[in-house]
Amino acid sequence: MAVILLLALSFVIFFVLRVLLLMFLERLRLKMRGAEAEGVCTGYSSGRYGNGVAIDFEDRDGRARHMVSHSWRGVLPEVGSRVTVVHLPRSPEVSDVAPIRSLVPNALYLAVALPALAAVGASGILLAIHVVRGVWF
Repeated sequence: MAVILLLALSFVIFFVLRVLLLMFLERLRLKMRGAEAEGVCTGYSSGRYGNGVAIDFEDRDGRARHMVSHSWRGVLPEVGSRVTVVHLPRSPEVSDVAPIRSLVPNALYLAVALPALAAVGASGILLAIHVVRGVWF
């Protein structure tokens, strides 16, 4: 039972690491390769992580797109007001509100969190292997 729990904990930790890394890489791609577009605030959403803003915009090809910024900081824009959006030209569904905030705090967080969580996950796997060796061999 302990082995299963250790392996499950390790899996969850590695999954969280992967999600955090993918989120950071997406924001980095937006910051480096993103194209700006003017959008219009069409409404609001509210959830567990704060207020969000629904925005309609057109990509470079003139296609209408819709996005929801899930973690709006500061004063919410009025419905109908202009909002600048950054999106990837080849994947306009990957978008965020401009400006893309500084990635330095995220990079520092990942520099500390990634090794720490990886160490905990790897030690869980090694401990599970040690327990299995002691029980079965």
